[in-house]
Amino acid sequence: MTELQRDNRVSSTPILHGERITLRPPMMQDARNVFHWERDDEVWRFDPHRPYSRTMAEFLPVFERNYVRGNGRQFWFIIEDEQKTPIGTITYFNLDYRSGQVEVGLGIGNKQSWGKGYGREAIYTLVNHLFTLPFLARIYAETALANLPARKAFTRSHFTEVGQIYDPRSSGDPWVLVEILRHDWERRYTKQTPKQTQHGGEV
Repeated sequence: MTELQRDNRVSSTPILHGERITLRPPMMQDARNVFHWERDDEVWRFDPHRPYSRTMAEFLPVFERNYVRGNGRQFWFIIEDEQKTPIGTITYFNLDYRSGQVEVGLGIGNKQSWGKGYGREAIYTLVNHLFTLPFLARIYAETALANLPARKAFTRSHFTEVGQIYDPRSSGDPWVLVEILRHDWERRYTKQTPKQTQHGGEV
């Protein structure tokens, strides 16, 4: 398989369905929600050095380029709840074909949805999809040591906390590396792929 074939294989973002949530590709009408989530200090309290746009006009071209069109390096999903209300984002990036690993990141921006298990379900749904890629052997994430909700969501999705790492945001606060390996995932779950439809507009 060539690198181009590999890129095409992972770049067509599907729609993924969990029991309560849907993961779908971002659309321009999602920009306002994501803009406000990124500017909310409570949502981002564990990452005070986050980059964000000052105005909606400044944010729109960034959102279209990185979230909607995609930059070929990071792939985003909007998380919707049972009522099809957008509640956050989940992403995978740093895809390494040689080592067979990828990093994931989660953000529940709708604070009314906190503590209801949506994060855990979004992680499970994305991981189940990513492990359909035959070359992938490891999925990992980095989260603040103090971010107990995120750590809980990952461990409930059967990630293992490997240990503390250097703070990637340079805030000086300790962070934690978590991971799950393909053989552990397959041992724990039967190979059932979430329902998928190709990106065809609104859902």
